[in-house]
Formats: sequence, C-alpha cells, structure tokens
Amino acid sequence: MTSALILAALLPVIPQPTEWKPADGTCDLKAADVTEMLVSDPKLGNEGYCLQLKAGNKVHVFAKERQGLLWARQTLAQLARDGKPVACGEITDVPKYRVRGFVLDVGRMYHSMDFLYDLAKTMAYYKMNTLHIHLNDNEIEKNPKADWSTKQAAFRLESTTYPELTAKDGHYTKAAFRQFVKDCAAMGVTVVPEIDVPAHSLAFTRAWPEFASKEYGADHFDLNKGDAIVAKLKPLFAEYLTGDDPVFPGPYMHVGTDEYNKKEAEKFRKFTDDMLKMVRGFGRKACAWGALTHAKGETPVVADKDITMDIWHNPYYQPAEAIKAGYTVVAVPDGLTYLVPFAGYYYDYLNCKYLYNTWEPRQIGNYTVPEDKLDQLAGGKFALWNDRLGKKKDGTPYTEADNWDRIYPALQTLGQKFWSGARADQDWAAFSTLANSMDEPAGVKNARTFRLKK
Repeated sequence: MTSALILAALLPVIPQPTEWKPADGTCDLKAADVTEMLVSDPKLGNEGYCLQLKAGNKVHVFAKERQGLLWARQTLAQLARDGKPVACGEITDVPKYRVRGFVLDVGRMYHSMDFLYDLAKTMAYYKMNTLHIHLNDNEIEKNPKADWSTKQAAFRLESTTYPELTAKDGHYTKAAFRQFVKDCAAMGVTVVPEIDVPAHSLAFTRAWPEFASKEYGADHFDLNKGDAIVAKLKPLFAEYLTGDDPVFPGPYMHVGTDEYNKKEAEKFRKFTDDMLKMVRGFGRKACAWGALTHAKGETPVVADKDITMDIWHNPYYQPAEAIKAGYTVVAVPDGLTYLVPFAGYYYDYLNCKYLYNTWEPRQIGNYTVPEDKLDQLAGGKFALWNDRLGKKKDGTPYTEADNWDRIYPALQTLGQKFWSGARADQDWAAFSTLANSMDEPAGVKNARTFRLKK
C-alpha cells in the first residue's frame, strides 16, 4: 500500500491535513468529549488548527483564531461521518493559500437562496473560504448595433434607491442577502458581492438608457459620461455598504471592470480608479477583474496590497505587472478553472484529474509567482458562468442540479489544492477514491449524482 493510500485510509477527509502523527488506540467521536482552546501559536496563523484524538474518547482542539476552530469542526464532522471509531493521533493543519474561492454567476441565471445556502455549507465542509457572487450580467452579444432590447439582463439584488434595477425574474431581497452574508461568516465563508461595471452593464443601461454606449453596445456604459455614471452609482453602493446593519457587512466588495473595449483605455482606467476609490471610501477592501494590460495607458489607477486583482486571462492583466504595481492577486485562470455549462467552450466539467496532478494558484497561465512575491498571491478561485442563460443548445433549460453536478467535484479537488498545494504523498487514484466516498454535509438539500472520474 502506498503512503497516499495509507494516509487516505487513516484520515478520510478533504482537504488532507498538513501533518498527521498517529498514536495507539482509537477514539469514538460519537461519544467524544471535545474541548476547544484558542492559543497564541503563530505557526497556526488565522486558519490553522491542531486536533488531538486521544484514547478514552477525548478530543482537544487548539487554534489561534476562531476560523481555525471552525475548520477543525469540519474535519471532525468528516471523520465522524461513517460512525466508526477513528485512529488516535494528532493533526496539525495550516492552509497554504489564504483565499480559496468560487465564483457563481447569478446574473445570467438566477439561483435560489436555498441553493446558495447549500453551496456555502458545502464550501465550508471543504474549507473553501470565499464565495464570490456575480450579481449582475447580461446575454453575450458581440454586435454593438444589435437590438439590445431583446437581450437578457438582470441585476439580482433588491434596490430601494433604484427599484427599476431589481430583476423581475428572480432577485434577493436586501434582508435575505444580508442574513446570508452573516450566516456564511458564521460558517467561515466570506461572501464577496460583485456589481460588474462598466461592461456587462445592460441591466443598468436598460434602466438608465442615457448612459448606454452607442459605439460599443448597450452592455457598455458610455465612459464619456464617466463622472455622471460614478455619481449615479454611488447612492447604490451606499445603499448596500452603509448604515448600522449594511446589506454587505463583509470586508470586501468587487467592482467588476473587465472586458471593456480597449480603444477607451484612458477613460476605462479613470473609471476603474474611481470605482476602487469609491469602495475604499465606504470602508471596504476593493476587488476587480484584472484588465490593466488590456487597457494599457497613462491614467493612474490606485494600487496597493489592500486591493485584490483577480487574474483570469493574462493578456488582460499580466500577473507580473499586477504584482509590480503592488496589488494582491488571486489566480482564476480561464483556461483551467472556468465552467460554462453546455456551451461547448471552456469546460462543461473541470478536468479535475489534470488540476489535481499539475496545477496550483502559484501558476497563473505561463507565469509562476516567484518566491519573493508570494506574499502578494492570496490564492485561487474557480468560476461557473451561465453564458447560455440556463438553456442548453436545443433550448431546453438546465437546472440548479446540473450546475451542482459541475461545482461539487471541482470543490473537492480545488479545496484540496487551494489548502495544500502540490503534495508528493497523495496520488490522484487515492484522492478520487476518497472523493467518491464522501457525502454532502448535513443539511444540504441538493442530491448529487456525479462522482469524480478516475
């Protein structure tokens, strides 16, 4: 038996822990006395933990921060899932990457709040800590002169400031979304809400046609009116980011800023700068899709480590340039981590075996983040984009369950890679066997039929 199989047999959990020291005896978790303690151990960081399984059904959990205790509880839940006693020993577990995330496009396909809760619970189960929700988008149309009135567009969050924005075919009330963000935080999952501008903005220009670009299409804001657009958006952002009980109570907000026509690079750079500064002005850390290589120019854009650039396609923003500018970066390489159901491009299902064997966030396209810049690499995400608006090519609908089938195996695989990176002691055969044995966490309603393929 290989060391990977031994480890999987002893510790049937995903992600596999950083270190395991076995001891004699077994521990019955059903009858265990569990004690938790916060300790000042810098080696554990914000999310690490030490879990001691002792004879006599004693379990001791140590962590530096509350988040570590939450992850230890998930490990215990996985160990206890079959009801059998487990081997005694000590687990020490510290993540390699501090952002371990998933992006869900609800703008092009509404997903119920029940689905979002199931997703968050499952992410927490696999110690994925960042749920990025893409709240607005529209049908893809490459012809700027198209009849945009027939194209799908949706802004999925209730707005009382601009009620004309709120999607009629499915949206989240402010109260429900606020509570969801809080509930996710209690599980250890940070929600990053995204309002995507100045492209992907048909939901806005349909409500405010005076701001639609006549040259590049109505899914583009007309950045000749950039100052007026920013002034129009500011009360919307204030609606969600301010007050005693804000709708977006978390530390981050994402402003999109991707795929705008590069002929307007200078205006786009100014608009991006304005949006990042707006979010900061509301006391949040700003995130954006990297686009400043595509929009090369002279107009300065605010840059430091408290702003996160999601690097999705290197020609849009070369990661070396983003790091040199001073940003924190997150790897979301489209050629590896983009799910687009039933589209026939990118991936219908991620190639989990390839990802497990060959990739981790340090490798962004053809660029490897150097050792002396790893402090600027926060981690990675994968994404599901509903480009087909919830319809297969024959026009029949696909469902939340179809998307779940695609998300779940990727969560298992990338949960492992984002936590531990590459490991020589675990091969794909052992990991996929373990993944196939896993059940969804308690309280999750979605029935999963897909299993990782060996």
